[in-house]
This record gives sequence, structure tokens and C-alpha cells, in this order.
Amino acid sequence: MPAGQCANDSVSLARRKQILKAARAAIEEYGPDALTGQIAERAGLARPNVYRHFDSKDDLDLAVARSAYRELRAEIRSRLDLCGSPLDVIRAPIAVQVIWADSHPNLYRFLVSRGSFRLLASPGPGRNSGQRRVARHDFAVELVAAGARYVPRFAENPDAADAIVIGLTALTQASILVWLARRTETPNQLIERLTAQNWLIVDHYLGEIGIHIDPAAPVSRPTQVSSKLMTADRLLAHAELEKVAFKEITANF
Repeated sequence: MPAGQCANDSVSLARRKQILKAARAAIEEYGPDALTGQIAERAGLARPNVYRHFDSKDDLDLAVARSAYRELRAEIRSRLDLCGSPLDVIRAPIAVQVIWADSHPNLYRFLVSRGSFRLLASPGPGRNSGQRRVARHDFAVELVAAGARYVPRFAENPDAADAIVIGLTALTQASILVWLARRTETPNQLIERLTAQNWLIVDHYLGEIGIHIDPAAPVSRPTQVSSKLMTADRLLAHAELEKVAFKEITANF
């Protein structure tokens, strides 16, 4: 590649990062519907220059959401192999999400309003719509696998395990959105309430398959589980069910 082309690519990448940083700041200040003009002003650019680096506002929104989601996802993932009691294990990723939302309230609203917890893996060139949906939902299925590492029988019925994770994810996200709007609890109170609610659902499910666990007793160190939990068909089914669950839960707030 010619040296001039490399230099141009480097400048373009730097400008994209500049715009993404400005977009994130504008969303934090003005809310999920921050305008392109507000973003351009933050970046110190004329509005048309933004679209020299992004195809559309939707393209820019997706890039911002993907960046923020990866940040939050990495923090949640780092807590999935925690040692401790079942309540500790459930509390850890909830706490990460609540604390992140408390620090970035408008960005969290932006992620949820764009369906970003369900729509953010990079599609990559040449992928069809089914492959894109598989990529977008791999993290949710990781949560099922995480449960199976602590309790191997958790995912012996994958459909039931999917339903549990779908419901807990939607409940947690919707509850955080309501809390951001009302602030009737402290962050710690919200974390403890969501931990208790999540545990009640998990405990009921475990009881149905004959497993009884003391929520305060330490659990064994996580073990590896079969990769068959990550099948494409399961990811696609999970994607559709999650959209329905989130819509049903948020409709009741």
C-alpha cells in the first residue's frame, strides 16, 4: 500500500475516533437523541464532515453503541467467574451494570433504546442476516454457559435455561431504566433488590429440576461446560425470545 494511502487511512481512523468520542459526550449531555449538529460541534467539525466518516446517523449511532456496549460487556464478563455464594455470583454482574448506568445514565438509556444489548456484535463483511443475529446474541448465551459452570445441571434443559436468562436480562435492564428516571433507591439498594429478585427466579428454576442450594453458602469454583450450548440455532431462538420478553416487561412500567 502506498505511503500516502497509509497516511490517509491513519487520519481517517483518528477522525472517526474523534467523532465517536464527541458523540458519546453529546449523548451523555443531551440524551439518547443527541443531534448530529451537537455531535459535530463537540468534535469541532462542520456537520457535513461527520458523514465523510459515517454513512448515516444510524451508522454513527451503531458505532457509538457498539463501543459503549463492548466496554460494559467486558466489565460484566470479568465478573462471571467470581467465587463466592450464589448471591455473590448473581450480585456481581448486576452491580457492574447498575454502577455503569449510574455513571453513564444517558448512554445506558441510549444502549437500551437502540436495542443495543441485543444488536451489537459487528456483523462483518459477507454475513447474512441470520449470521448477524447469531453474532449479536452470543453474549446472552454466554450467561447461560456461566450458570452451567457453577451448577452443571443449570443448562441441561437449554430452552428453560434460555428463558431464565432472557427474563432476568429484561427484568434487570427495565428496572435500571425505571430507577434512572425515578431515583427512589440508592444504587446499593437497587443492586440488592435486583439480586434478591434474580435469585428468587433462579432458585425456583433450580427447585423444579431437583436442585436446592443455600444462597449464602460458597459455591465451587466454576468448571468448563460443553461448547454445544453455543449453537447457531440456539442463538437465533434466544434472540427472538429476548426481544419479546423485553417488550413485555417494559410495557408494564
